[in-house]
Amino acid sequence: MYTKNLTNLKSLREVELSLRGKVKIYLRSAKEIEDYLSKNPDEWGKFQSEFDSVVNGIFKDIMDFERVNINTSNKEKVDKLKHLFINRIRKIFLKGNYNEWSFRKPYGYAGDFKIIDDIYQNNPKTMGFARLFDNYFMMSAISVAVRNRKEDFKRLIIDFANKNQEHKIRIMNLACGSCRDVKEIMSSDQLVNKNIIFDCYDQDIKALEYAKNLLNDIPDVNFVQENALRIGVTKNLHSLIKFKYDLIYSTGLFDYLNYRISERLISNLRKILNPNGLLIVSDVRDKYSNPSVHYMEWVGDWNLLYRDDNEFRKIFYDSGFCDNELKSLYEQQGIMQYMSARKLKR
Repeated sequence: MYTKNLTNLKSLREVELSLRGKVKIYLRSAKEIEDYLSKNPDEWGKFQSEFDSVVNGIFKDIMDFERVNINTSNKEKVDKLKHLFINRIRKIFLKGNYNEWSFRKPYGYAGDFKIIDDIYQNNPKTMGFARLFDNYFMMSAISVAVRNRKEDFKRLIIDFANKNQEHKIRIMNLACGSCRDVKEIMSSDQLVNKNIIFDCYDQDIKALEYAKNLLNDIPDVNFVQENALRIGVTKNLHSLIKFKYDLIYSTGLFDYLNYRISERLISNLRKILNPNGLLIVSDVRDKYSNPSVHYMEWVGDWNLLYRDDNEFRKIFYDSGFCDNELKSLYEQQGIMQYMSARKLKR
């Protein structure tokens, strides 16, 4: 099995032939591996490294081809290749629990609370051939970034709480999902200040029910079914939100919101921050910072909105924050960026 760089390939026909050749090689090897693992399902570890290398090679070629053609204004070539992939190739990658879940979207949307919580836990249960796909999914760059993001936000929130012990802290977790981060924060030995109330907002009642069950032994956590978009467009904000907050955070929401909606939402969140309150938001960076982007989009039909650092910061400027109130932070792979925005007294 081999890897071939597509940087210098110009024609769609050439890249199509290259991908077909690689896919044929993959299929021959995959058939042998699948037959072996059907009889020896617990021996998947023998093949994981080879499997990862071949799949990485296929999607690196796709990324190289797209970058070259987008830079030379040949987007139609990329669209044709994507059409070819989706119609003729994608089905061979729709194996394992996580690829299938992402593509099928049983809760109606990509990146639902269940798949994110699965990524957090990183504990595949499948065996045999399917396990190779589930391991690949869990060790993809974007899944690693999601776990890194959780740990980064936990540290930021615990640090904020420990530095503000003079009164009870009220925290909004917007688009809260499973709330596994809340459980880990409140159970952490690093959290000195336990005088905290979490208000966890999500539009998905299934997510809130899941979170309630997960946090059934954690005090001072409230759950609110509310749509973040409605929070962003509501003029009479206090008809929806009854409290002001010392800290507001959101980890995955803005990966799906366009610029205008993001700006309006940040502007309204700023209004419900207490003086010296902190707003922390994550966002994926430019598209090619994410080596998993084509695996996500072309296999799992999981699409994000990517922004460079300047565009992300501008959202906060347009929402009423000043430069001295903003601090940019980054996930360690550089796939995600965070904005820490403090509402200073003026």
